[in-house]
Amino acid sequence: MAGINNNKDKEPLPEIPLPLLNDPRPAPDSDQVVSAFKTLEPTRNFSTMTKSPCAKESFIDGAAIGLGIGLLKSMRSGANRSAANWGFGAFVLMTVGTWEYCHFKIREKRQLMASGQMPVINTLDVDAAKRREAIAARQRDV
Repeated sequence: MAGINNNKDKEPLPEIPLPLLNDPRPAPDSDQVVSAFKTLEPTRNFSTMTKSPCAKESFIDGAAIGLGIGLLKSMRSGANRSAANWGFGAFVLMTVGTWEYCHFKIREKRQLMASGQMPVINTLDVDAAKRREAIAARQRDV
């Protein structure tokens, strides 16, 4: 398929390939999909999700933003189905975004600690020292 060339004395336009309409890879068999779902163990896989760092905060942030966007879209347009789609999309994007950002900050701190640029601080010791200082200050005031 050659391109249209209105100027006969110039060289012809290059041929533009058509996009692949059929993906050459075969579609996954239903047996493969079923076997993939059989590997999931909901009681083990999803019960440990909350033990992951940042999971709780990410879900809360995602739910709040998703609910807010869904409600605002519903009040503005009145199309509840569209508002639900917007809310769910905002929930997913916000949850993934905050989870990734939180893990980025954790990786950054670990790299700084490994390189020695950031001292490793035990927060329990810091909290205990602050409590001792506060008690000592109260005793001095009395």
